[in-house]
Order: sequence, then structure tokens, then C-alpha cells
Amino acid sequence: MEFLRIEQSDKGRWNKVWELYESSFPIAERRKETDHVRACSDPQFYPLSAWEDGELIGLMFYWEWDRYRYLEYLAISPQLRGHGFGSQLLRYLRDSDHTIILEIDPLINELSVRRLQFYERAGFTLTPYRFVHLPYRLEGQPIELLILSYPKMITKEQHNSFLKFLGKHVILYCEGYPFEQQ
Repeated sequence: MEFLRIEQSDKGRWNKVWELYESSFPIAERRKETDHVRACSDPQFYPLSAWEDGELIGLMFYWEWDRYRYLEYLAISPQLRGHGFGSQLLRYLRDSDHTIILEIDPLINELSVRRLQFYERAGFTLTPYRFVHLPYRLEGQPIELLILSYPKMITKEQHNSFLKFLGKHVILYCEGYPFEQQ
């Protein structure tokens, strides 16, 4: 499997990755393409896609700072789900000395429970920390999410560092930033 950072100038691959991104996440939880393109120029943002024999396997967009990686998006091509590719992408992400942090939706249905179980099988731990994620689009609503971490549960201080990074860096690439300070 080959991991590639796709540039917008590579139209064929860019379009395949973008189509997977748009079909895998609810509209309020994803960036507009212009905001994503801006994020791609940030040296702390890693918008990777996985390919095998010219076929798109999946995408993994993450942020890296200090000794942390924040997995913002993970998606596998629909026809390839259930074949271990998601686990392979997570192994690639975990193959470092970084603490990995990600969030999932609250456990409100079978899909959200299965998602938690997938990450737990991969070694992630559900933390007691929650946060309200601001929408990436003006028409979206804030969403309360659960936090998972790897290789062990993060501390409250690490959680605060994560929130600080989100508030200073990730938010820069949301529609309408800067938001009015309240």
C-alpha cells in the first residue's frame, strides 16, 4: 500500500479522494473544498490517501504537533470496507512515538458502537473527556463528541493541549473563520 499526499493539480487522484471524503462524512463535519485546500498548505496537516495498484483504498487526514497526532478523518472506499484496510491505515498512523487522539460520535446507534469497537480493537482507549466540536460550515451545528487516545488514555493536561491545538490551528480552516469572539 502506498500513502500519498495528493495535490489539487493531480486532478484524477484529487477527485477520487474528494469524492470519498464527501460521501463518507456528514456535511456539517467536513470542510468546503476551498478550506481544505488552504489546510493542505499548513505544514502540520497531513492529508494522506492510500493506494494499491492505482486504486484508492482510503484516506486519512491528520494533524501533527509536538508529540501528538490528531486523526481528523479516516475513510475506506465503500467496496473495500471490512477487509482490514482501516486497520492498516491506523497501523501506519500509530507507527510513531506520537500520542494519537481522535473523536467519534456519541454511542447512540449500532454504527457508532461498532465504530468504537473498531478503534478499541486497534488499541485506542475511550477517555472520560468530551468536547463540543464546532461545525466546519456556517449552517452546521456544534456536536458533542467522545475522545479516544492511543497508546494509552490521555491525561486532563493532554486533553487541554488537544483542545488548545484545535482552537488555534484546526479552526483556521473552517468556513467563516474568524468566528466572533463571545
